[in-house]
Amino acid sequence: MSSDTTKTSRAWILDFGRGMQAAVAHHEMWQVLISPVLFEVPRTPPYCNEVLIFQYRILPVLDISLLLEGEKIIPTMSDVVGIAVYQDDPTQPIRYVCLHLATTPLNVYVSDKQACDLPDYQQYWEPLTLCCFSHDGMAIPIIDLAYLFSEKFNTLQQKQKGDKSPTTN
Repeated sequence: MSSDTTKTSRAWILDFGRGMQAAVAHHEMWQVLISPVLFEVPRTPPYCNEVLIFQYRILPVLDISLLLEGEKIIPTMSDVVGIAVYQDDPTQPIRYVCLHLATTPLNVYVSDKQACDLPDYQQYWEPLTLCCFSHDGMAIPIIDLAYLFSEKFNTLQQKQKGDKSPTTN
């Protein structure tokens, strides 16, 4: 007799607007805030030029839509910010970061049977993607928060943005 039990894991699907969706592990989405007070930080990259002060922490707020597509999220009702947690390494402390969202996250169960490849039209996710799964006919990448908020990724972004702008002497 064979056992056909499928292991499932919980995840949050994050909606960044204009059809851009990605997921994080269930334990990585700590809280969701509606209409939080954000503060702009001068001389920072446009996709991460705001912070949220929350429980005595100053947290960066990343706009994935602006980072990947060059367009800011236009909220449908009110601003939604997800507070996520990650670790660079299990021996390191937990880090807290924020993501601009178009809507509140959707809690889903995901199984290995839903694994799929990242479609060509979503290749902008490729550097940030751990893997991908299919949900309601859409490919949903699972993003690597540690890499997204790493110095390596930020340096790469600055170089790419810097290469596109005219140099001044």
